[in-house]
Amino acid sequence: MTSIRLNKVTQGLCLVLALGSTTASQVVIAQESASGATDSVETIQVRGIRRSLEASMNTKRFANTVVDAITSEDIGKFPDKNIGDALQRISGVTVDRQYGEVSGVTIRGTAPEQSRILLNGNTVASTSWYDLGPATRTFNMELLSAEQVSAVEVHKTPEAALEEGALGGTVNLTTRKPLGLDANTFMISGELARGSLYDETDPGLSGLASWKNEASSFGVLAAYSIEQLTSGRHVLESLSGYYEYFPENQDTGQESTVGAWGIGSQAFKAERERTSAQVTLQFAPTDSVDVSLDYFRFEFDNPHVNHNFLTVSARGAGATDVQNNAKGGTEKATILPAYASIIYNPVVRHAVNMKADVLNLTHAYTGDGFKVSGTIGRSTSEGGTQGGSSSWWIPATDEGDRIGDPAFPNQGSVDGGFTYDATGPYQVWLTSLDATDASQLKHAQEANYETTVQKHDVNYAQLDLSIDLEDGFFTKVETGVKFNSSDFARTAFNRNPAEIIGFVPNGNLSNWTGGILSGLHSQTSGHTLSSYAYLDEDRWWDFISQKYQNGELVEVANLGNTFEINEDMLAYYVQADFAGENLRGNIGLRYVDTDQASRGFAGGQAFSDDVSYDNWLPSVNVAYDLTDDVILRAGASSVMARTNYSDLKPGLAIDANIGSAQGGNPSLKPYEADQIDVAAEWYFSPSSMASAALFYKDIANVVFNSESIQFVEGCGASEADWDKCRVTQPQNGGEGKVTGLELQLQHTFDNGVGFITNYTYVDSETTRPDGSKEMVPGVSENSFNGSVFFENELLSARLAYNWRSEWVGVGAVQSVRNDSYQQVDASVTWHVTEALDVTLEGVNLTNETIESYDINYDLTQNTIEFGSRYYLSASYKF
Repeated sequence: MTSIRLNKVTQGLCLVLALGSTTASQVVIAQESASGATDSVETIQVRGIRRSLEASMNTKRFANTVVDAITSEDIGKFPDKNIGDALQRISGVTVDRQYGEVSGVTIRGTAPEQSRILLNGNTVASTSWYDLGPATRTFNMELLSAEQVSAVEVHKTPEAALEEGALGGTVNLTTRKPLGLDANTFMISGELARGSLYDETDPGLSGLASWKNEASSFGVLAAYSIEQLTSGRHVLESLSGYYEYFPENQDTGQESTVGAWGIGSQAFKAERERTSAQVTLQFAPTDSVDVSLDYFRFEFDNPHVNHNFLTVSARGAGATDVQNNAKGGTEKATILPAYASIIYNPVVRHAVNMKADVLNLTHAYTGDGFKVSGTIGRSTSEGGTQGGSSSWWIPATDEGDRIGDPAFPNQGSVDGGFTYDATGPYQVWLTSLDATDASQLKHAQEANYETTVQKHDVNYAQLDLSIDLEDGFFTKVETGVKFNSSDFARTAFNRNPAEIIGFVPNGNLSNWTGGILSGLHSQTSGHTLSSYAYLDEDRWWDFISQKYQNGELVEVANLGNTFEINEDMLAYYVQADFAGENLRGNIGLRYVDTDQASRGFAGGQAFSDDVSYDNWLPSVNVAYDLTDDVILRAGASSVMARTNYSDLKPGLAIDANIGSAQGGNPSLKPYEADQIDVAAEWYFSPSSMASAALFYKDIANVVFNSESIQFVEGCGASEADWDKCRVTQPQNGGEGKVTGLELQLQHTFDNGVGFITNYTYVDSETTRPDGSKEMVPGVSENSFNGSVFFENELLSARLAYNWRSEWVGVGAVQSVRNDSYQQVDASVTWHVTEALDVTLEGVNLTNETIESYDINYDLTQNTIEFGSRYYLSASYKF
């Protein structure tokens, strides 16, 4: 594998250096012949919703491709608190929410991981703090403060010069440059944030300073922000997949019991802190030369505690009063008590972090009829969950001392029984145990806590040449080469005590409780587990920290979830712009060669697999000016998207307590698609437009998860269960088709009132190798966004509404259908002076919940409540 990587690096760097040496010579000649530097044109910053809309609309109007944009004309005042929240206002875009904030986007009927997120046109290394989630290629938007972004462009149709890897679309986040701002531009702002789930108020602070010399040939920009927020979610949830855990009893006529392994009442609380820093140096000694050096630092800390009170049907002694639906799923049942059929599972995680560093050097030289530009950069990221505790507390009446210990074959309980209803948001009736009485629970296990560390390194170098053409249909030709190397690694450990008995002194929960959690699941009705005694997380963490220091918590490598994916990607492209009477566009071809090495463990033994593949990606985009205000567009292209890192890993990650395992497949091929787009746009005023677009995608190499029952050593509470392990692994072989319609309408009246609306229809489905069809994960068939705003010299106000129809869940063990979801956000800004603004913002004002159901058995899966968030801020610019 070493020789492959060196060969690829050599090819890329030789091409870059060869073209770069020519560029350097031209720059030196230009600098020596220049008689003096000329002033750059000042960019006047005009604040206001209307000005931002005009700038965004002009980006769309004059592009050769289908592009939508969001522009922040006013420094530090992006339209939404989160970049993802802003993206959901664009037609064809829906967002993925896991913990309240947006973490990923779905563009035009494709899954979130099939969209590309670029920073100033380049890939950013990205990891995740969530140890139980898949390792994807998507840049996590939780890292980036919205205040440092000046514009966001969503490229829905590709062109050859745009980096490959997106099936749905490419999002390019643009930051500011010092020579584009007035000299001595300064901004400072402060805010207070508060969420409705937890009664805590948190501060935030951000600032920007930009300076340039009198000749506007050299400038420096520095920006920094820190945001804190106590947030979380309340969830009524199912754990693990749905399966038959009690067979039919023909003697009694009792039906089989089919459902989730367990039902949980979860209260997740996180103390989030996000910091973003930027330093940019820009040097333009002549009109021909422009050199920029950017450094970015993003960091996201997310220490949290996850309380979960579990009623575990699969651990019961049997079931009575079983009521099944037409699909064989158990809607209602009474579970007979058994050892650990009720578990309170608090998870305390204090070292939870992800961070990214980006260093990027760009250079452009503009000559007489040509332009040469180059970029070289490096991005690194680390993230994961390290150090923590996941303890299990069971009814104090339970026999035995350890869960799943074969030395206690006849363990039982008198207080572990319950009745549940899965026809809607979970309802649970405990037979005898009082969940609010801490004395009725005792410590049973420090269970399967996993530490994960992710590292991602990205190196890239690119060189582009653009030549203007005269007196012909083609006006410009571009060509270039880009080398990317990506090294992603995930290391996992299990930390369990060597001996459970005596691990916790005074192991009754009453000796460790912090009180009673109450008011959970406020948006649900019925008999829910809305109150229960909880663990004092700070006191417990002090205790667990000492256990770590004493070596009583043993760290064991989890080889099944440890892997590394190395990729070298070398791309070449050629693209020609053309223009005729009322006609413009481009045609191009991009070729990319990928060498991939996967390293991991199979059966406890080191394993590696090398794969190489290449892709030819043609594209053509045409825009026709039917009138001065009406543009017709058409585009056709081939695109590709690489699969998730976790899908490529060898080996199996085993969850022994639940009896399941998940693995990867290093031989997976990338997704490939051919797509066609047509659109019409009418610009009937400087800040108003109406548009319609149709798109179609034909997708190959679709990845599906297949589940089977296998013998896996260590998968199950005892050796007798190893041959019943439920193994989930991905495979290629599926096909997909996406057909969609986008409609947009926006208008601003002379009195300061305006509106922005868009509607998207997507018909997307994938066909599995067995011929069965299903919706594409993360994609809604219908979505609508609407915003109404008003502004004058004193106020700017906006009310925003977002709605999406049902969609299939992403990353679940089983197929999950999510009900439709809507959200209302609002903001009002008081322009106290020309320099001072005071803003009040609210996110998810009506505290909407996400409801999900298992597709196979039509049973409840999750009910998720994020709460509302509020922000009061003041910003001063001078």
